[in-house]
Amino acid sequence: MERVLILGTSAVVFLCVGVAMLILATTPPKRSGVAVEPAPVVREARRQPMGEAQATQALNEALASAPEYIDFFARFAQAFPADYAASTTAFKARLKSLGHADSADYYVSEAVRLLRKSQGALVAKAEPESLTRVFDAQLAVMRAVAQENPRMCVGFLYGATAQDFEKAAASRRPLVAEMALARLEATANGQAKRIERGAPSPGDVKALEKALAERGLSETEIDVLIGGRTLDPPLDDARMCAIGLAYLETLRALPEASRTKIYSLLLEQMARS
Repeated sequence: MERVLILGTSAVVFLCVGVAMLILATTPPKRSGVAVEPAPVVREARRQPMGEAQATQALNEALASAPEYIDFFARFAQAFPADYAASTTAFKARLKSLGHADSADYYVSEAVRLLRKSQGALVAKAEPESLTRVFDAQLAVMRAVAQENPRMCVGFLYGATAQDFEKAAASRRPLVAEMALARLEATANGQAKRIERGAPSPGDVKALEKALAERGLSETEIDVLIGGRTLDPPLDDARMCAIGLAYLETLRALPEASRTKIYSLLLEQMARS
């Protein structure tokens, strides 16, 4: 059976949404009748709206509370000053309206989302080393989530937050910070290099299928990952999490030419999502 690389309809959704959906998503994904519940949003009581100076101070304090994100925001301001200014303006407008600050995790995820919206197409044009760093960082987060809770792992794969995901993100900020910074650096590299690549060939897809089979995935599981197939009943959470990890690890081990084209396509689809 010949497969095409169908992205955005299987576990690879997570690759297309990145850090923003890790923390912010609120719509439960539909997966053959199984949904991961979104995290309840608990905020303090609404305060009086803030002025500009108060909002600036509150934002600075919120960001300073998470030193893991300092390098990300410093590099963001340097590499994309207009986008950085637009982001901080949006953050302060929200602060003025709400009367209180969000978590630093919210701000880093929202910054990545806003950068993806304005400059997302550039990341797919980065050099191989930059693309690999993006996916290595995502794999590291995925492994950490998988160790804690297979159900959360599946929610992560499908681009949704489990009930305690924001708390989980805050507890592993170095990994989340590296994922955000890797994407930022790849976007800057893509802006500088603007490498144009062809789509993955049938041979690239066949090589991926073969490598997944060699890792012990069944034909049905491979079809879920790269053929867009849905199962009823779905795979259990532990197995879905395991094959999602296997997918990322297998991609990492492909020859550079094949791997880079697949990485680039995934990121290109993210930019259009």
